[in-house]
Amino acid sequence: MSSQLDGLLTQLGTGKWSILHFLVLGYISLFTGPITMGGAFLAPRLDYSCRVPSSSSTSTSTTSSTTTSSISPFSSSVASSVASFTSECQYTVDTPDGAKVEDCVEFDFDNSTFSTTFTSEFQLACGRQYLQTSFQSMYMFGIFVGAPVNGFMADKFGRKPLVVSGVVCYVALALGSAWLPFLSTVLAARFILGCLHAVCNYSSYVLMIEVMEPKLRTACGFVIYNAWALSLVLYGGLGYLIRDWRVLQTVVTLPGLLLLPALWFLDESPRWLIVSGRSEDAIRVIRRAARWHGADLPPEDELRHLTEGEPQEAQKEAEERSLLNVVKGVIGEAFVLLRTPRLRTITLCLYLNYLMAGMVYFGLSLSGTSLSDSPFVYMVLTGLMEVPAYTLCVPIVQRFGRKRTLAVLFLTSAIVLLGLPTIPSAYSSTVVTLAMIGKVAITGCFQTVIFYSSELLPTEVRSRGIGTSFMMSRIGGMVSPFITDLVGTFHPWAPFVVFGVGALMAGAGTLLLPETRGKTLPDTVAQLEARAKEAPVKQTKVPRIFSCLA
Repeated sequence: MSSQLDGLLTQLGTGKWSILHFLVLGYISLFTGPITMGGAFLAPRLDYSCRVPSSSSTSTSTTSSTTTSSISPFSSSVASSVASFTSECQYTVDTPDGAKVEDCVEFDFDNSTFSTTFTSEFQLACGRQYLQTSFQSMYMFGIFVGAPVNGFMADKFGRKPLVVSGVVCYVALALGSAWLPFLSTVLAARFILGCLHAVCNYSSYVLMIEVMEPKLRTACGFVIYNAWALSLVLYGGLGYLIRDWRVLQTVVTLPGLLLLPALWFLDESPRWLIVSGRSEDAIRVIRRAARWHGADLPPEDELRHLTEGEPQEAQKEAEERSLLNVVKGVIGEAFVLLRTPRLRTITLCLYLNYLMAGMVYFGLSLSGTSLSDSPFVYMVLTGLMEVPAYTLCVPIVQRFGRKRTLAVLFLTSAIVLLGLPTIPSAYSSTVVTLAMIGKVAITGCFQTVIFYSSELLPTEVRSRGIGTSFMMSRIGGMVSPFITDLVGTFHPWAPFVVFGVGALMAGAGTLLLPETRGKTLPDTVAQLEARAKEAPVKQTKVPRIFSCLA
């Protein structure tokens, strides 16, 4: 049935119907991208100084400033009458009973770059600084939770209902959460937005792939990510113009309202309709696509034969596809990926690659305040640098192979990241240039490992292998803000060393994987293990730095 439907989609060709789906579904990234990277401008790490209450007056006047960044220390002009500062978060006041140590409860933040932020509005400094980092991590945690739930719901209820409801809820919540008055509600909204991100982006990607003509699927699957890159460029420009975090989030979400009318013209995936036993609905969608494309369809009897599928079997699968059974299945089958030697090696190496790619990608994307004098220019550059990574990956991978390309990209990223701490801050242009090279490399790593993993894993376990690998990448995304903000507070060079070592480890792990270029895809785990016994993987010559770690 799969090959027959591909033949039917080939006969329909590419036209207004498929282009409409490509543009509408790609447009979603234009407003989800800035919200995903919201921590860069909405909740940045800021320099601050302790604000001493006016009642704490003594005969000695001393002012102290505290900075969380080594780029440009913030000098506060607060006039306070305090004896001394015992630490960055405490001060000593003279009282009739003697000296008394007080905790700083209010702070003055550097507003030279941003007028108001989530960080300054909720006074997130000292003991509350982790909440500033949580702004970004809560979103990633939401994606981590929402991705498997979205997969279950998309298979059970269809792609279009998930996309439409997800986009509507995402836009409404993003607009509403920009004006929530309490810190806890803002963080809760960030978590829910992360859950909806999985619904909007992942279901839309699957729908786009399933309605495209087979020969264009690979190209469209890569090119559509350029909408994400464009969203980062626009976010950098809007961030420069709008320095209030609430207004900025509102403005970057407004393009989502323009998408709502276009959702009406989307159709359900005919492939999902056929698998679900809804052949009449599938025929209706296919006929509409044929009218839009001006294409001829097979005779009625042949068309019905192509779309009949196995309704009884599909109905049985739908009945067994309850959420409880899905959870039990995930727990029970998770160990399948670690059951045999070759599959275990592939799974663990892919987990390492996805984890480190996610950690380094988001770590570099959110490091604008640490690496550049202008975080807005940095955001624009990161978006521009992703375009060549998305467009050049396919021909490079086809020419040089998956394994070698991925290893070299990880090595390049590692060299750049480990070299960043050695460059004096005065050479800001050099720092930004190296960071952009690292961004291109790690973006290429992300795209290559996604493509590579689809060829490494057997059909029998491919979906669960890629699904759990993506969950590992979100763990990396959750961890990266804590590394950049909390670790970077005490040692500005440390995050780049951590990211560099992580990229180096991922590159070393890649050496344990087999090359898949020019080979047929394995269908079962048994086939994968048989290949390993018949033809041991030939070791690729690589730099000694990788060979040692491998």
